[in-house]
Amino acid sequence: MKISRRAFLGTLLGATTLAVTACAQSSQNQNSSASSSSSSSAESSTSPSSSDEQRIVALNTGQLDNLLLLGITPVGVAAAKNSDLIPQFLKDRFSADMDLDSIADCGLRQSPDIEAIANLNPTLICANSRADEEVLNKLRTIAPVVTGEGGGENWKQDLLTIAEAAGQKEKAETLLKSYEDSAAEIAANQPANPPTVSFLRTKDQEFQMYGAQSMAGTVAADCGYARPENQQFTDTAGQDLSAELIAQADADWLFYGMKEGNINPEDTPLWTSLKAVQSNQAIPVDGDSWYLNASLVSAEIILQGLKDNVTV
Repeated sequence: MKISRRAFLGTLLGATTLAVTACAQSSQNQNSSASSSSSSSAESSTSPSSSDEQRIVALNTGQLDNLLLLGITPVGVAAAKNSDLIPQFLKDRFSADMDLDSIADCGLRQSPDIEAIANLNPTLICANSRADEEVLNKLRTIAPVVTGEGGGENWKQDLLTIAEAAGQKEKAETLLKSYEDSAAEIAANQPANPPTVSFLRTKDQEFQMYGAQSMAGTVAADCGYARPENQQFTDTAGQDLSAELIAQADADWLFYGMKEGNINPEDTPLWTSLKAVQSNQAIPVDGDSWYLNASLVSAEIILQGLKDNVTV
């Protein structure tokens, strides 16, 4: 996981000393794990002394969620395609205590609005390492950039990376441990043959079935639930399914997310043939939190949804 360096700035995060250009300062701290591929560092003239002094822009999946959970309201965020800037599940959880209306629109995650970001005078930009290098270079001229890997399979490390850049690593570690303890408790109480769970969402006029490397898939694994054999794929987070193939998404328990204007699985001819449907174990869920945002907030929602619904 890599974080950009501006030539004249020092290190924001603790990391092993890196060679820099002639104008650069040496890194101030070292961390024994910085030599690994998951290490991270960010440029800054000073380390942030408090969240109140920071102006953070979040451009990647789950970063808004995680910052809010850490008590930080970003000054700007980018939205997922065809989604609200602030998903409803985040409004439900944080609007009473945080000024979500103050967060500026910075375009789409795939094509952030560089000018809008610059006008916010950020002190830190959270981006995606998979973003176009030209976009990242433009962002580096505005403020220090920290990058997460993105994707559901990387949500834990991405949380810690962003938290460290924002000076909230200890808080993030505490919150993550609480989640992991809850998941471990569920896993410890699973029967010898745990029930299988399946994850599905509508995608235009088709569906997407999620595998082991998806956000929901990682939570299910942490909790010790089983997955149908055909849903244990790891080469991609999800696989597209036509209505004619929806039976491939069957399991003991099926959690499906619908979006207005997209196809409704309940209206497909084969829906009632699924054993989860026949057993009244097909559960509608919020697609944004379960399938479109990879964060600790989403993980907590998915864990609770599994715990509340799946019986053995």
